[in-house]
Amino acid sequence: MNSPNEKFLGTTCKQCGTGSYIENENASEWWAKCDDCGHLFFCYEPMPHQLRFHEDSAKYKLYGGGYGSAKTSTCGAEFVSLAIGTPNGRGLVGAQTYPQLEQTCKKQIIEMMPSELIASYNQQKNEMVLTNGYEILFRSFDDEQKLRSLNLCHVYIEEANGVAYEVYTQLQTRLRHHATNNHKIIMATNPDGNWIKTEILLKAGRIVGSDVKYPRKKSEIDPNISVHIAKTALNTFLPRNYIADLRANKPDWWIRRYLDGSFENAEGRVYPNFESAIEDKLTYKDVVHKIKTEGWKVLGMSDFGIRDNTVLLLAAIDPREGMVYVYDEYVRNQVAVPSHAREMKNRMQHIPLGSLQNLVGDPSGAKRNISDMKSLFSHYAEYGIHFQKGDNRIDAGIQKVYSYLEMGKLKILSHLENTIEEHVNYMYKPVEIGEKADEKPIDKNNHTCDSLRYGIQTLPDDPSQLITETYGAQNFIRQGEEQNHLPPQLQDDEDNYSNMQNDWYTYY
Repeated sequence: MNSPNEKFLGTTCKQCGTGSYIENENASEWWAKCDDCGHLFFCYEPMPHQLRFHEDSAKYKLYGGGYGSAKTSTCGAEFVSLAIGTPNGRGLVGAQTYPQLEQTCKKQIIEMMPSELIASYNQQKNEMVLTNGYEILFRSFDDEQKLRSLNLCHVYIEEANGVAYEVYTQLQTRLRHHATNNHKIIMATNPDGNWIKTEILLKAGRIVGSDVKYPRKKSEIDPNISVHIAKTALNTFLPRNYIADLRANKPDWWIRRYLDGSFENAEGRVYPNFESAIEDKLTYKDVVHKIKTEGWKVLGMSDFGIRDNTVLLLAAIDPREGMVYVYDEYVRNQVAVPSHAREMKNRMQHIPLGSLQNLVGDPSGAKRNISDMKSLFSHYAEYGIHFQKGDNRIDAGIQKVYSYLEMGKLKILSHLENTIEEHVNYMYKPVEIGEKADEKPIDKNNHTCDSLRYGIQTLPDDPSQLITETYGAQNFIRQGEEQNHLPPQLQDDEDNYSNMQNDWYTYY
């Protein structure tokens, strides 16, 4: 690979127009110097994906990419430009550990900074001062307490996925140096499923370069955050066989993460392609209309908890296409059964007589209490909610849901934030080298997952068997009339409820 300044040496100075560029005194390959006026020229030429990152004015910018996607050089060049352009400011460059710092971002900054612009450099203190008065601090990010006394203009976090979220939030509070109004945190990272995904990617006001549509809550989107995804293949300066050698014998999830820059986190996921099931065109009102006018059947499914969530999911079955649409969710904890039952009834009022195909719940709800010989199911039955026992075979249930997802016959409406979040993050236990994989998922934050599993288990293995003759609305008893599967109706809140169905998620 040629030096960055090689193509500029001997060309006419862009400043004075008479001199020519030569190597500067410290022979930095990133800079050239005019032999007449002494103008220093930064010879960094960004590739298109790097240029998009530099032109982005967001306050918090993440460069997430595969191996060799030029993360460090991109963020290094950005930081150098910020430092040179901010007289008397102060910036911080860091990584989780000092070895990481020395081998990556610190090394890059020092290589990119010409000696002519350095007033002093204290290697012991890890501090550099530029001729314009800008101070650069090099620090490890292993303890957020060490950062509390700093006032900063800019921060560069290398390998951000290895840094604690508390460090990031502490650094946000440090962006208050008076030398600039353009405070920034720039981050370089490999894709990960930790806070980098949940707090940056999924809250970013702008995502550039991604080939994945990530479901994100609109209410949490921050326009100050932007994310740039760079595939390894975008770096045109890599050795000829670099990508082919890395791809060899690697699993698909590894290639997607470390070469394509994907945050899908498919490694260990129970439903690795769940995002493809998110339906953002059909709305709650659309499905209710189909239920009332075209005879779509409804499937109710529940999981129960006290401190944990109690869940009710409603799914509608399109008898023409054999499709299942999960269109409503109720998720709440730490309230009594009467409150749950009242809300569940309210959400099922739109279902005509004969259209509720099944209402299944966690089979443990059928167990009788020793003290009064009553079960949770019987408690709900007192309020007109009659559950049947769901099939709790975890492996079989997961396989059934997985099959429906893979065949494209199960869709989740995009406003169901809890259902989407739990299924996207539904994981198997990590497998240590030499250990046998555990086929049981991690039993945490999985209440909508269990509910969906109970419901799908009641359906045929072949979704084509869901295709049946469709009957018109005249065959159904409407709201307000006697319905055997529910108690006397409460006031119809369907319109009020549907108005609450915001577009919770957006896609990039």
